[in-house]
Amino acid sequence: MKRSILFLAVFALIGLTFTACGGGSSSSNNGGSGNSQAQVFVTGEDAPLPSVVSFYITINSITVNNSSTTQTLLSTPTTVDFGRLMGLRSLLGFNQVAPGTYTSATFSLASPVIYSVDMTTTPPSVSKINGTLTTSTVTVAFPTGKPLTVASNGLAGLHMDFDLRQSLQTTGGQINGSVNPTIDVQAVSASEELGEITDFTGSVLSTSTSANTFTVQGPYGFQEVIDVNSSTQFSGGYTLGTLPMNAIVSAVGTVQADGSILASGVDVITTDKAFISGRILEVQPGPIVTMFVGEELPNLSPTIPIDTVYTVNLSGVSQYDICFFDNWLTGQFFNANSLVVGQRIFVGGTFQSATFTPSLVSLRRQGVLGSIVLNSVQVNSGNLGSFQMQNDLLMSYAAGGPFTVDTGNLTIFDNVNGLVGLQSAGSANLVVRGLVFKDQTSGHPFVVAGRVRVLP
Repeated sequence: MKRSILFLAVFALIGLTFTACGGGSSSSNNGGSGNSQAQVFVTGEDAPLPSVVSFYITINSITVNNSSTTQTLLSTPTTVDFGRLMGLRSLLGFNQVAPGTYTSATFSLASPVIYSVDMTTTPPSVSKINGTLTTSTVTVAFPTGKPLTVASNGLAGLHMDFDLRQSLQTTGGQINGSVNPTIDVQAVSASEELGEITDFTGSVLSTSTSANTFTVQGPYGFQEVIDVNSSTQFSGGYTLGTLPMNAIVSAVGTVQADGSILASGVDVITTDKAFISGRILEVQPGPIVTMFVGEELPNLSPTIPIDTVYTVNLSGVSQYDICFFDNWLTGQFFNANSLVVGQRIFVGGTFQSATFTPSLVSLRRQGVLGSIVLNSVQVNSGNLGSFQMQNDLLMSYAAGGPFTVDTGNLTIFDNVNGLVGLQSAGSANLVVRGLVFKDQTSGHPFVVAGRVRVLP
């Protein structure tokens, strides 16, 4: 199938795929202004680093501050893998605070662990570094003129972006384990793009058709209530009433005032009750895939330890799908012949007698870091066009150099005036969030972009 047909079909679904698609809580410190309380949610994202497949760090606490008070958003130590987020956004916490205007946020951090990939070995391998922090406490000011303002009985959000590119120190181009935590913060509303939850994956614990909710055991050790309504789109023909217990699902949506997520989309990844997820490092005929396992449910150790390289035989798998893309065309875009190094995939299956048997492969959204290749931007109409990127380790390795990013008129551009603005951006560094496909002619990966963000 021609790539032009693929672009039209995929971009037509970007509105769903990219905008469709309890943490530590405690009492506040130092009183507050008034008796009414407000709610603040915390979302986490990362600016990824090409060779880093996982970066764990424990957030001991998060507070917001002004000249007269400090309020606690998170006090239960929470270990987050910012490398797994790969440009996506997850819910990290939710808490009540006193109404007011806050000008900075303080993060107490501990125990960084870095996993980086080595593509020169056969098969590719991953090394672990127990990092050291240059400082364990970081206070970051909100952007000038854009503080975190929380109204009485209102809802506000704190978006934190852990910049791995700036945080991980190197010697001779190699990561040396020193971590100088660089965090950007921004006040957001639940309804805006940066306030949206774009990656909340877990297993279904319970459903309630009377309350229009289901409960998920999610990442970071806490459960989350997911609300649905008539606008919520389910994949696979599922509804709230037919959602299987223990199914692995991914929800996309907005945080509500009670801390629940109102889902615009619910992707039922697998009903087989087990999955592994990560980026593809090698593809052999079969297909037999070597991948970095950055996420799994349930705990499959010691057969498949988390944060290790695992080779899985997919020759018996016939079901392939794309997140939030559920119709008869899916198999034309993603199948056993479409696997390529650099893709992020979920592999669902069964786990019995210490044996994982795959039955489904799902292509997932991901972030890709790189720099624009000079003079590579092509504008067809509006934001419909393409450009070349380089420097993402896995993608450039698979492509043998620069790789193509395709954009459409539904692609969101941050910090730049669309595709035309990229033409004058030089060799700017950027993060692209989207789906990675395989060009069937060249065999190289390319990205269909839902979001393009130029880095500072």
